[in-house]
Amino acid sequence: MRSVYSTAMKTYVNPGIVIRRIDLGEKDRILTIYTKDYGKLSAVAKGCRRPGSKLAGPSEPFVYSKMMFACGRDLDILTQADVRESFPNIRSCITTTAHAIYLLELIDKFSEDRQPNAELFDILLSGLYMLEGGTDPELTARYFELQLLRTLGYEPHFEACLRCGNLPRSGLVVFSPSLGGVQCQLCGALPSDGMLVPVALISYVKALKTAEPNRIRELQFPAGARRDLARVLKWHIRYRLDSDLKSTAFLRESQSNTAPQVSPR
Repeated sequence: MRSVYSTAMKTYVNPGIVIRRIDLGEKDRILTIYTKDYGKLSAVAKGCRRPGSKLAGPSEPFVYSKMMFACGRDLDILTQADVRESFPNIRSCITTTAHAIYLLELIDKFSEDRQPNAELFDILLSGLYMLEGGTDPELTARYFELQLLRTLGYEPHFEACLRCGNLPRSGLVVFSPSLGGVQCQLCGALPSDGMLVPVALISYVKALKTAEPNRIRELQFPAGARRDLARVLKWHIRYRLDSDLKSTAFLRESQSNTAPQVSPR
């Protein structure tokens, strides 16, 4: 497919990943898609729920396709899609499915419509390929969170105390979302939103931030470090979004092996 302009309607082509869908009538869906060059956009996939529709597969969540859109009056229309990756391994495991849905919701919540960010698209695609390839879902999610926050300018500062510039070699420091990083306990009043975390956590953050995606599977994180890092990043993300993510409940259920098998929406 290639981008063309017809006399009746403008069309354009771009790689995209479906991050959300809503049924429309009996046969159609409204898709929320994160594209490489146009950012997040909404488009109607007409007839995609009909048996045998060529748009059925490409309208599923976290499917990566080369897509052709026609510009409509209110919503654009997905007219063609060439699937590049459907991520079958993600869909075969409820834990990886839950983590993939979490990545999609992060992209959705941190993105404004039609605000291009090609790096963010690449980070999402990389995260999905990591899950597809069997990389630890928890570490994939933590890596994705750190990369997303860095790209958007919200990266928490772990390198040193934000007040004095020093960092103790052992013990505990305070992480504060409102400060945007850590503060040592010697620097006056502690922030009201602060949480105590071990200084040792910082070395794990550094290892995760600097690792190549294909080397994440080699990292060994103790259970305590995993728990603390998840807690810190969840707290930081919630502060930035000023709301909780719906997918976190599904994540908890999947990790406790009690969640029913459901189709991602």
